[in-house]
Amino acid sequence: MKKLAALFMFVLLTSGVFAQGWTFDGYFPDTTSLRFGSGGHGVACDPYGRVWIHLYSSAVDSIWNGNAWVKTGALFCFNPDGTQASFSPIKVFVGPTFVDSLVGNTGRGMKAHYDGDILATHFDFVQKVDYKTGLSKGVMRNVLGASGVAAASDANGNIFTANVVGGNPIKIWDPTFNFLGNAVDSSVGFSRSFEVGADGNTIYWAGYTNHAVLKYTRPDEFSPFTVTDTVFKGFDSESMAWNRKYNRLWASAGSNNDLPNRYPGATTFWTSRAWYAMNTETGEITDSLIWNTYPGTADARPRGIAFSPSGDTAYVIAFGASNYPPVERFINPNPSSIKDLGMVADDFKLFQNYPNPFNPSTEIKFSLKSAGFTTLKVYDILGKEVATLVSENLGSGVYAYSFDASKLASGTYIYEVVSNNVRLTNKMLLMK
Repeated sequence: MKKLAALFMFVLLTSGVFAQGWTFDGYFPDTTSLRFGSGGHGVACDPYGRVWIHLYSSAVDSIWNGNAWVKTGALFCFNPDGTQASFSPIKVFVGPTFVDSLVGNTGRGMKAHYDGDILATHFDFVQKVDYKTGLSKGVMRNVLGASGVAAASDANGNIFTANVVGGNPIKIWDPTFNFLGNAVDSSVGFSRSFEVGADGNTIYWAGYTNHAVLKYTRPDEFSPFTVTDTVFKGFDSESMAWNRKYNRLWASAGSNNDLPNRYPGATTFWTSRAWYAMNTETGEITDSLIWNTYPGTADARPRGIAFSPSGDTAYVIAFGASNYPPVERFINPNPSSIKDLGMVADDFKLFQNYPNPFNPSTEIKFSLKSAGFTTLKVYDILGKEVATLVSENLGSGVYAYSFDASKLASGTYIYEVVSNNVRLTNKMLLMK
């Protein structure tokens, strides 16, 4: 038993998954309707909680070109219950002064703009799509004839565009699609995604062939961007997005095609086909989720992640073979279940649950001397996670959680609290 416990703790410390507070909640919208071509390339959520999806290749929907029906790289919009919005699928972008067919223009990446509209990249152009109507408000091209990536935006409404192949500029456009200039004259490494800070003065460039993310900053909008740091070391990241509810930057770590943990001079243990969240103020990795195992997903390349407005639902999309669902949904525990007891804490401590033994509920109490991202999890005696009870930022204090084990079998369970990269564990006995 001692050897088993030691092995269990070793796996926890070296797996690269720091605090997975997310539970797989199924495929979205279902397991068959989006299985075409080479899987997904873009996913985004709008203020209504609707999920926007586009695939890399032409989808099942076709358009009449005057002579024949031809396949089109349609853009889909689904309600949270999986039904399509009234204007979905979008096969032609209709804007104030233009009409752009999506015939031959495959999806290359997607993000939600700060105002809720959708930034959809199809081959070499980015459309800003009105999330309420499905109509396009404007179009931008970073480099004509060159494959683009998922665009990004800042809180002022400015839009940043870029290309897959390195050596091309990262451009800035104002909210009315006027070109403002180059943020970066020549990008470094192949990229499928990047992100921008809310103030527009920080760019996180996910050039996955760099095996890390380059951080560009500028002191103000009138100054040039320069590389000031390297973050997410060991990541071959193909997708990035903010969870704006909790102000966390999420990035994928790599895939079997482009394995993580290859940054020179850094020993890391990131997991393939996983996304990690970073607190950009401290540089700390605070959360993670992993692509659900599905037959045939060995080639799945994590190409997109998006969060509901509430921040507690995540949608991830993968590029690869067409024999598995490209979109998966994950749910985060409800943070309201944790109770702050309003007491001063002078130590980081995990108390014995009470009552113990218990049936079917018990209270787990812990104290935090310092504020930080905290998880409370329950494992069975073999080390399999059976519940994530807490996964959020907590201040200093004493907390209690009422754990309902009515769906679990009788036996011994291990409960674990992690905060500021320190772990404490204890045992409890469920007797039914």
